[in-house]
Amino acid sequence: MPESPESGDDFDIVDQYDSTEDPWLRSEFLDAIGTTRPYIDALRRRRDAERGAAKSTPPQDGPTASARSGEARRRILRTRRRPRVVVTRPPNRGQGRRRYPRARPRVVLVVILELD
Repeated sequence: MPESPESGDDFDIVDQYDSTEDPWLRSEFLDAIGTTRPYIDALRRRRDAERGAAKSTPPQDGPTASARSGEARRRILRTRRRPRVVVTRPPNRGQGRRRYPRARPRVVLVVILELD
């Protein structure tokens, strides 16, 4: 995977890849920059997510609530849906169920000789 200092360069790669219409040239482009199609798809998803986040976030004039209080927001831990139960085996579990070895199939060869 190519490493670049800025994500903008990565998004330029996606734009160049998308502008190529011929599948053969796309393959050559991927070989030339040393990357794969799944990497290009991941970059495209990341670019779209960043653009979507930029559009949905309203511009803020003042400081945020966490910056005003001077503390970072603490993560609230969720409680478990089920209580933790420790399962132990009864002491005589192995004695009540005894498994016998299964009978192995026998191989029988029948040879018929006919003499005249």
